[in-house]
Amino acid sequence: MKQFPNSDFLLTDMYRVYPTLLNSFSLYQNETRDAQGEIIVDLQEMLDRINRVKKPVTEAQQKGINFEKAVTTGENEEFFDEGIIEQTRALLPTRYKTQFYVEARYKDVLLYGMVDIVGGNQAFDLKSTRYYEPDRFLNNHQNLYLLGLQKWGIKTLEYIITDFDAVYQEKYSLDSYNFAPLYREIDEFVNFLNSHRKSIRDKKIFDTKTDNNQLSIF
Repeated sequence: MKQFPNSDFLLTDMYRVYPTLLNSFSLYQNETRDAQGEIIVDLQEMLDRINRVKKPVTEAQQKGINFEKAVTTGENEEFFDEGIIEQTRALLPTRYKTQFYVEARYKDVLLYGMVDIVGGNQAFDLKSTRYYEPDRFLNNHQNLYLLGLQKWGIKTLEYIITDFDAVYQEKYSLDSYNFAPLYREIDEFVNFLNSHRKSIRDKKIFDTKTDNNQLSIF
């Protein structure tokens, strides 16, 4: 069974990081551009995201939030194509928990966050996008959740994705997934944090009080 490297020793100084922030850093590092050719995450935007600067929810983000609620609770499902909702639900287990808290460690980094859905020995993340291409989430830092989920016997993370015309699936397994590219980006992100420490106002990311016990979600 795979483990986070160096996860067995006591750490007194931790960095508290969530996958969305690491995904933002990946966009920053790669100077990823949008359809208009504009850089999505520049230095100031990266610092704003670290500092949790509040910004308006975009239309696309809100649609994704609404879609997840429609699938899991039925709220406002009339605003979406019935076939898309039913296709998505058919891919989920009959019984599941939503917003499942997970944490895991890599070196001096505590990774934490919420998995959309967990049922049986699988975890699921619901995604929406304007345009889908295969393996879109291959290097998504949410795949690191697998390292924390193994404690509960969960070995696969499946993305269920819709562009609101069709439904797609990507499945990643703890036993075969290559975490090395994500580890490298975590190391680079820690270097970034230390280099820009004076500009980081949200000091919760620098955690000096964490012990070696993973929090229980039960």
